[in-house]
Amino acid sequence: ASSIKYLFKYINKGPNRATVAIVENGNDAVTVNDVDEIKQYYDCRYLSACEASRCIFGYDVHYRTPSVLRLLFYLPGQQQVVFGAEDNIDNVLNRPSVASSMFLAWMHCNQIYQEARELTYVEFPTNFVWKLDEQRWDRREKGFSIGRIHSVSPTVGEGYYLRILLNKVKGPKSFEDILRILLNKVKGPKSFEDIRTVNGKTFLTIRDACYALGLLDDDKEYIEAIEEANLTAYGYYLRFLFATMLISKSLSRPEFVWEKTWQYLADRILYNQRIALQSSDLSLNEEQVKNLTLFEIEKILLHNNSTLKDFTTLPYPDNDSLESSNNRLIAEELDYNHHNLRDEFQTLVIALTNEQRGVYNEIMTAVEKEKGGLFFVYGHGGTGEIVLNVASSGIASLLLTGGRTSPFRFHIPLILNEDSICHMKPYSDAVSLIKKTTLIIWDEAPMVHKHAFEALDRSMNDIFNAQRTGDSHMLFRGKVIVFGGDFRQILSVIPNAGRQDIVNASLSSSYI
Repeated sequence: ASSIKYLFKYINKGPNRATVAIVENGNDAVTVNDVDEIKQYYDCRYLSACEASRCIFGYDVHYRTPSVLRLLFYLPGQQQVVFGAEDNIDNVLNRPSVASSMFLAWMHCNQIYQEARELTYVEFPTNFVWKLDEQRWDRREKGFSIGRIHSVSPTVGEGYYLRILLNKVKGPKSFEDILRILLNKVKGPKSFEDIRTVNGKTFLTIRDACYALGLLDDDKEYIEAIEEANLTAYGYYLRFLFATMLISKSLSRPEFVWEKTWQYLADRILYNQRIALQSSDLSLNEEQVKNLTLFEIEKILLHNNSTLKDFTTLPYPDNDSLESSNNRLIAEELDYNHHNLRDEFQTLVIALTNEQRGVYNEIMTAVEKEKGGLFFVYGHGGTGEIVLNVASSGIASLLLTGGRTSPFRFHIPLILNEDSICHMKPYSDAVSLIKKTTLIIWDEAPMVHKHAFEALDRSMNDIFNAQRTGDSHMLFRGKVIVFGGDFRQILSVIPNAGRQDIVNASLSSSYI
């Protein structure tokens, strides 16, 4: 009412007015006698036609019909309770308003009145009235009210989807009833579990139940928008578009849109990695591509004060996978057809002899227990997670799948002595590769000088000292290593050395 009077006074008022009275006397002085303040007030006050009509007919300045009732709701165990700092918590919890809220009383009323079960929560005030002092609903004898459920942001999560259900469900008697009613088109839910039950199936979240009921959008228009943009735009633009959809809270089910469009969003990811790692033939598996795509989307969100962590249904980029994808050496070692390797493994493992199977089982046990191990598989010529296959010679390395020479893989120096170490920097790609390696197979080991193995042992213990616990000096810092070869074939070449010097330079003479 005050605001309406303010508008009448200052918008509809007339021009300023003043009252002047001049009285003459013998001294020619001007005086004002008998000032009538009431008369002056009416003379100087302008009354507009609309305000005059309101005053004459006695109209109300403000009224509302029908009345609008704000309906409260909440998730189980999330009812808001207001209390002071000095209030006793037991007394607060025993208040009638806590034991029976408007929301709970609505479901209790559905258990009593049959006609109540024919109404949704929003329709309920049309036939029932909320009595605040008694904390209960009662039949309405005259008139009606309009119920309104306050708006909820999609970021709230389950509360947002509960609001959607409450606008549809009729006659629930408990939290569990709300979902069951919507799905079966039956009236009168009785509990919270029923809220998440659709066609006899109980969903984990209210959100999933809303989708099952078809109450939420399927986000097809957003999927089509990304597919259409893919025809003319690069991957960065598509990822920016997807990030914009997330920030604007436009997607009802972001994980569904991600699964349908990730291949478009991953455009140029592999190309960019090949440029960054300077490897034109680099190949990444599906999980690595997805992970890098999510990482790029995360960077866009971070620049806009958001993050993928705000969207709990979306995957989050894995740091270990990112490190692997950004490491050319690790990417190369993981670049295999896993299906073909599995088929080949199943074929070869069946063909193992009992003796070979015993060796295989012992080595794999050491790998699975992650306790390290050092093995030498002695055999004649022809013995053939990340497993590094290395050989002492270039020709032998060509016979191994993904094989490399040991000096190349471990940066072993050409000139060796008893104090030599490998030329590996602590944070280089080579070191990261060895960290992720579970098994190293070194073929034709007898032809390498023992100082090469000892140099690798010293380097691994030095580099990984901070990453591993236990014995201060574990052989090869606990990595499982399998040496293979035949001591009757080529041994280390020692210039101007005799039989004793050659044997002394052999792996069999090393502390390893």
